[in-house]
Amino acid sequence: ITAKEIQELPVNTINELLEFVAGIDVRQRGPLDVQSDLGVRGGTFDQTLVLVDGIRMNNAQTGHHNMNLPIPIAMIERIEVLHGGASRVHGVGAMTGVVNIVLKKAQAKINGGYRMSAGSHGLQHHGFNAGKKIGKWGAQIAYQRDQSSGYIPNTDFKSDRFMMSLDRAVNFSGATGDLSLLYAENQKGFGASNYYSSAFPDQFEATSTRVLGARLNLKKNGFSYDLKLNYVGATDRFELYRETKGLAGFDADQVAYVRNNSGTYFRASTGDTAASWYGGHNFHKTAAWTANTHGSYEWNPRHITTVGLNVRYDEILSNALGQTGIIDPVEVPNWPASYTRYQDQLNLSYFAEHRYSDGPLRITAGMLFNQRQLGSEMIVSAWSPGIDVGFKLDKLSTLYASADQSVRYPTYTDLYYARGNAFGSLDLDHESAQNFELGYRHGVQNNIRYNVAAFHRRSTNLIDWVKFPGNDTAFAKNITNLNLTGVEGNFAYYASKRKDFVRSIVGSFLFMQGSTPEVEYASLYALDYLGAKANITVNNRLGNGLFLKWAVTAQDRMGTYQSFTTGEQIDYAPFLTVDAKLYWAPVAGITRRQIPFQAFLNINNALDQDYFDRGNVAQPGRWISTGIELRFR
Repeated sequence: ITAKEIQELPVNTINELLEFVAGIDVRQRGPLDVQSDLGVRGGTFDQTLVLVDGIRMNNAQTGHHNMNLPIPIAMIERIEVLHGGASRVHGVGAMTGVVNIVLKKAQAKINGGYRMSAGSHGLQHHGFNAGKKIGKWGAQIAYQRDQSSGYIPNTDFKSDRFMMSLDRAVNFSGATGDLSLLYAENQKGFGASNYYSSAFPDQFEATSTRVLGARLNLKKNGFSYDLKLNYVGATDRFELYRETKGLAGFDADQVAYVRNNSGTYFRASTGDTAASWYGGHNFHKTAAWTANTHGSYEWNPRHITTVGLNVRYDEILSNALGQTGIIDPVEVPNWPASYTRYQDQLNLSYFAEHRYSDGPLRITAGMLFNQRQLGSEMIVSAWSPGIDVGFKLDKLSTLYASADQSVRYPTYTDLYYARGNAFGSLDLDHESAQNFELGYRHGVQNNIRYNVAAFHRRSTNLIDWVKFPGNDTAFAKNITNLNLTGVEGNFAYYASKRKDFVRSIVGSFLFMQGSTPEVEYASLYALDYLGAKANITVNNRLGNGLFLKWAVTAQDRMGTYQSFTTGEQIDYAPFLTVDAKLYWAPVAGITRRQIPFQAFLNINNALDQDYFDRGNVAQPGRWISTGIELRFR
């Protein structure tokens, strides 16, 4: 997905963008990046690696936070998606796919923009960005706010994103390259109606994410070197019984609870009291430090060897996750609570690969070896070998194949959660998958490009949350094996003339079939994969600077969910959504300086379709917004 496509699509946030990508499953509990779980080719949210300019964003507490990205949408240059396992290259956690968000770079001339929109359910969106090269340095800054009073009670939210970056060209003793620095932050609060349990519909959550990153790459005489140093910090406050006041105009008095002096909770509007076992909200604070370095040497045009090392250390302070007795209580700022639990872990990954090229043939093979230490007592090792083969049939077409083994370790939630009706387990082992793919890719010819791929994944020892018959409690278990076979593809047509009525048509499809042994439990995640997904996006030129971009998406999810009202297991129903953006973008801009301008009307879920991405969590119906966007350069 490119910056130009982002500007034309009826979206304000990253998770909305990813809905249009083949093979990606965006399971939203809340819209507009409030809370979404990202999966690739049937993988769960914990099995997909999320990167921002190569910085690992996966949260050690839980994969539910992997998409808490602090990046304003205006700063995205493109989104790269790697389908299939990639632990050999990207390390533990890249079990079923990788999504990398590549940021824009500052230009010689000043460039930036401002965007605002408003719409249904008190929706407001504001964002600005600016950048310019000043001397040897390129500097950028961006901010974005999204908020809404909610489409049903207790779905209000407010989200702020801020980032700034610096980059410059460098030269060390004849080795040339780039140095880049990044700071980004996200603050978000949201009503979490039915998000994690329908037994407690009036939940609330507040999260924050902070990112610091530095990257240096150099090249000289066939040798290239890359070094990345990163810090990602996050906080999470989860209120099973909402105490926080309403956001963005939502009156939370009907759902919010009040904490009395004894520490118990009651709802003033109804007199309801919280469960006797509820001792207060969950507070978590995580920090992750990563150093990644690798070097490549081109022996000759046929042979390139790469070796590298990745060191990642993370820790969690919590009142619910981790071990007790390790730390003295640490006060939670601005709340009558303390962090009483602690856990840390160290991951070391060593990797090497070699690429051989000979005419139309290219073969890349490699291996990653990972060691994980949880606290001071447990060391686990895992191997991730892999091979990629590509053969150019001609200048435009390539036949390719790949095979690899990928792994994922349990999160702190998988290991330690033990509240309400959900229990993790310290006995969990790592899960693994063997991925195989055969594909064909064809470049642009007669304004059309396309590719198609068949794939198979054998997953073993999968970590899943499951419920057994007659028991409403969910347990984290290494209990699920799953084989998935599928085919996916995409195509694109781009008009050769700017005045054509049909400017572009982009489509994608995914079909998967899974097999798993007969089980006597209900799976909450691993078996609820997308069996089919298809999307088509069309951009029409209507004349006089007026354009219409519309998209149709169909999904069919496997698995079932338990109805909270009846207790019955219900199949996920297939659904179809239509999204559209009508926009006016005059070629001459709005002034003699030709400042690019766009006025737009977005209609999401235009058919007002009722559907679920997660059981019992209703998604928004028709949502209309309108706004303007200015860009200067």
